[in-house]
Amino acid sequence: MFGEIYLCRFPFTDGVGFKIRPALFLFDLDQDAIICRVTGRARTGQMDVLIVKWQEAGLLKPSIARLDRIITAEKTVFIRSLGRLAASDLDSVRKRWNDNMRL
Repeated sequence: MFGEIYLCRFPFTDGVGFKIRPALFLFDLDQDAIICRVTGRARTGQMDVLIVKWQEAGLLKPSIARLDRIITAEKTVFIRSLGRLAASDLDSVRKRWNDNMRL
């Protein structure tokens, strides 16, 4: 499921409320998933990944996956599948993650 884009009820960081938005599926945890925010608002953060083939991924406009905005959520937050990242965009996500998320 890594690389799939879903429309979901993305919870606010304070735990109260949510916003309907696209999210990138990162890791499958059985009933839960680790997802990150996908946004059309341009920013140049260290953990931002430009989705070059955004139309192929089912997105409505040029978008960025924000790997610094990740959450663990129940899969019940998913409303519907929008699409899947192209192989080149998957490689960009994987590289950015591996370059920056070291313990």
